[in-house]
Amino acid sequence: MVLPEENNAFPIKLNGACTFMDSMGHKNISHSVHETYPNNQNELMLHPTLDYINRILLEDIDEPFSEYQDVAALSDIEKPLYDIVGEKYPPSPNGPLVVSQSKSNHNSKICILNKQIIPSSTNTSLTQDSGNDSLLAKEFQRGVEEGQKFLPDINDLAIDLQVSRLSPDTAQKKKISEIELEEENVHGLVGKPKTRKSSSDANLNILEGRNSKMAMFSTEEITRDEMYDNVLLYPGEESVKEEISRLREIRKCQVNPHYNQKENLEDNIDLESLLVQCSEAVALGNCIMAEELIKDLRKHASPVGSGTQRLACILTDGLEARLAGSGSETYRRLVNRKISTREILKAYHMNITASPLLRITYCVANDYICKLAEDASRIHIIDFGITFGFQWPPLIQALAKRRGGAPKLRITGIDLPQPGFRPAERLKQIGVRLEDYAKSFEVPFEYQCIASLWESICIKDLKIDDDEVLIVNSMFRFMQVRDGMLPTDSPRNQVLNLIRQIKPKGFIIGILNVSYSPFFTTRFKKVLSTYSKLFDLFDTLIPRDDEGRQLMERALLAPPIFNLVACEGQDQVERPETYKQWHKRISQAGFKLLAMDQDIVKECNAKVKSIYHEDFFVQEESDWLLQGWKGMISYGLSVWEPKQE
Repeated sequence: MVLPEENNAFPIKLNGACTFMDSMGHKNISHSVHETYPNNQNELMLHPTLDYINRILLEDIDEPFSEYQDVAALSDIEKPLYDIVGEKYPPSPNGPLVVSQSKSNHNSKICILNKQIIPSSTNTSLTQDSGNDSLLAKEFQRGVEEGQKFLPDINDLAIDLQVSRLSPDTAQKKKISEIELEEENVHGLVGKPKTRKSSSDANLNILEGRNSKMAMFSTEEITRDEMYDNVLLYPGEESVKEEISRLREIRKCQVNPHYNQKENLEDNIDLESLLVQCSEAVALGNCIMAEELIKDLRKHASPVGSGTQRLACILTDGLEARLAGSGSETYRRLVNRKISTREILKAYHMNITASPLLRITYCVANDYICKLAEDASRIHIIDFGITFGFQWPPLIQALAKRRGGAPKLRITGIDLPQPGFRPAERLKQIGVRLEDYAKSFEVPFEYQCIASLWESICIKDLKIDDDEVLIVNSMFRFMQVRDGMLPTDSPRNQVLNLIRQIKPKGFIIGILNVSYSPFFTTRFKKVLSTYSKLFDLFDTLIPRDDEGRQLMERALLAPPIFNLVACEGQDQVERPETYKQWHKRISQAGFKLLAMDQDIVKECNAKVKSIYHEDFFVQEESDWLLQGWKGMISYGLSVWEPKQE
């Protein structure tokens, strides 16, 4: 029987007192109820739930079914149930009450009662009248009807014995999954609280979880196909020009004043000022003002709007999580969210098509590797922060064209372990993909991966041979290595010392040229200023409804921005430095900077001016190759070698 839901409490009879317990087991309400029930009817009627308990206690629920005086009334209830399931009604009322599932194909819900009712020896002091039997029979029927509401439809939940798992309708699951993904993308991050779901949705989510856990061990991503080749093996300049022209034409249509009326309404809203005010309120702990400003920001920010609106959406999520004290937890869920390599590839393709910054960085690094190992028959590249390994297929292609035949290439991919039971799974998939490329270009290849904290790696883990040219590479990931308060206990310096000890012929490092303050409000303003330029870049060059842009902003840009805003202390993993700071740090670690090849700089400048937007620039300063957009230096690259002892 279903209890009343007025107070969401469960009444428990304890020594003449009715104590109400909530779902967590805490006492909420306590009313004194005397043992002599008939003398306290008025008191019981004061509370609907107490009145309900009083009526339940007056019913003869302790009497066994076999002792009913009106057996015919009980039979009238039982026979239809047996008829539904297609079984014969037992002649004796003392037999067990069993209703099992039938083999009929109709859609009626089935209630299974396999428990035999044992006669009770408990006597009651309450007097029965002639209407009690029929009343209890009606209550029993109502209980069966109520119980059916909590049973799933037999067609909605089936056991598939062939695959030994629960199999709900696949199309329905996919539809609900897409709806949940849309709700998640409303604010761009996983940290936005979700509304309460119905019980059926919760059950379906449980089934989704079980099925996904089973599929995790059997599904593998595609390591290589035509899309990988078109993106990773750089096409010719004409192909890049055509793609850039196509994007520009689409973007011109979107900046038409009549294209997006909502954007025109937002022009008068100074989102940057609202964001700064909100960050100051959060820093001061002024929850009331911060919440009001967050509401205002939610009205004007949008993950599909202008560049400023998209950035404001991510920053607002970070401010809200910081205010709630859930920044670290939300960031972990954000970075641990499953995103396929194929989706990352789409985002990467859009990045290198619209902007030359990342492509030039990889090309220059690979050119220096070929230059340093020009006559080597064996090359060993240790990549600290291999990420997805997108840098290496073009290098394999270039080595295959070398005069005298391709050298043997060995790559050691190092990255942080992934959460779960397979911490090195992504690194292994990278190796399979690179091995496929090496086989297709007939380049002898060997690969090993290390999933570990960088400062925990020792020389023997790298398995270095004396007859190979050793080169260390690290692109944009050194900033995630922690930096200690003192140089002696800095993990960042420990990794640099390890690189110096293995004596590579070259150490190539790519960095983001920015530094953030340890103080929140100052750091927030710097984040806002830096990423405003980046989102302006994409808003100028890429259509707003482009899937690759949305993936890039959600998967690649949102996590570091959120971490800088919502996290503090050791939970803040994004700690970049300017190229001048890196220059000083690497020099003090025992390295000497190699001169930047001026021919490479001139070639990069020529490509940028002939293909890409006029606001991009490439320059050389203090033997660093620097790139940026509209006067702001974004990327830096340099090549080092250990100093002679």
